[in-house]
Amino acid sequence: MNQYQNSYSQPAYAPAQNTAPADSGELLDGAVISAEQLGDYDNSYVLLPEGDYKFTVVDISSSRYQPGPKAKIGPCKKVTVTLRVQDPNTGANVDLYHNLFMSNKTLGMIAQFFDSIGAHKKGEPLSLNWNGLIGKTGTLALNHRANQDDPTKVYNNIKKLYPQEQPAQNPAPAQGGWTPGRW
Repeated sequence: MNQYQNSYSQPAYAPAQNTAPADSGELLDGAVISAEQLGDYDNSYVLLPEGDYKFTVVDISSSRYQPGPKAKIGPCKKVTVTLRVQDPNTGANVDLYHNLFMSNKTLGMIAQFFDSIGAHKKGEPLSLNWNGLIGKTGTLALNHRANQDDPTKVYNNIKKLYPQEQPAQNPAPAQGGWTPGRW
């Protein structure tokens, strides 16, 4: 019978060392943060007046939606679009977050978003291309929504995204009866 010598020994427990570089976005214990980096962290929630606002797409992120017990759609990919509008009272920029759920039940909301920034026209096939949307502009209708659990808490709600104005297909004739592109 052959004897095998096993030289493997289990290493002693050692807590994981944080080897992440400082620029990875992770804050390390004992970090000093400048006032410039902090910015205005004490600003409160801005409840905008109801109405129509011009917006600019400033960020797009995705995650996985896990529905709760009262959910109307199942688990799916969720794309959160950050839309920046201007507060008419102060002129300050306010970011609104618009969730788009990648579900067959919400295709209308997704198409409405792409229509609003001019990336899709009604009646044409929709291509879900999320690249190059930062900086696109459109118009939205904003109203207020009360929290279901606490009706005293009211939030900004994007009620509708308006389709972007399409240029006229047949421009009006210029003075003198001449129409560009026609003989």
